[in-house]
Amino acid sequence: MIFFKLRTRKMTTMTSNLKPLKIFSTLAVRNVLKTITPDIEHVTGRAVEFDYGATVQLCERIRAGARGDIVFAVANAIDELAGEGILRASSRIDLVSSDVGMAVKQGASAPDISTVEALKATLLATPSIVMSKQGASGLYFAGLIKRLGIEQEVLAKATVLAEGLTGEPVARGEAVLAVQQMSELMQVSGINIFAKLPPAAQQSTIFSLGIFKESTEDQAISAIAALMRTPAVIEVIRGQGLDPL
Repeated sequence: MIFFKLRTRKMTTMTSNLKPLKIFSTLAVRNVLKTITPDIEHVTGRAVEFDYGATVQLCERIRAGARGDIVFAVANAIDELAGEGILRASSRIDLVSSDVGMAVKQGASAPDISTVEALKATLLATPSIVMSKQGASGLYFAGLIKRLGIEQEVLAKATVLAEGLTGEPVARGEAVLAVQQMSELMQVSGINIFAKLPPAAQQSTIFSLGIFKESTEDQAISAIAALMRTPAVIEVIRGQGLDPL
């Protein structure tokens, strides 16, 4: 736990007797939520069940009927689900923003991506690249290489992950360069996160909280939202490569 005292036996009993809170979450904030899970359970008096995935995958499952209490996802996805009547209208709470970064295997030389031209040259020279398919960073990066005019060259040597962390194949030595949200790269050991994309090629993604229309857990959800604004949790957020909003 971050800053609360250990839960009492009474609190443990209460969390085991009540229905767990169900939270859907993008991978970008997974490590934050894992770190503060005991605190979430403390302030809500409830156990918590998480369902993690890329935002696109989460939205597909939710549109197919999966339900819970809250979802952490890209801001525009929260708005879309609210517009479709799945999440409560005007329930969106912006929590963090994240930049896209790059990583190589620990000990490998870090290439230059300090400018757009340097980034373009590095992407053309690098023999293998791992990117995500459905995450916010993957969707943005696919558009970026198209705008740079190197889409065909990069995709020809890219491994595109349907889900998961792009740093893992790089840590295993299966590819040279990983591209993903900084917070997702930081979840992988054995890699060197050497830089963010240069400012002229960067896109900060906002991740937000949304509330399912059917949820009756208003008090618990309010407690979670308040917890995310506390100094100790903000410190965790920054430690995971995210910027609190």
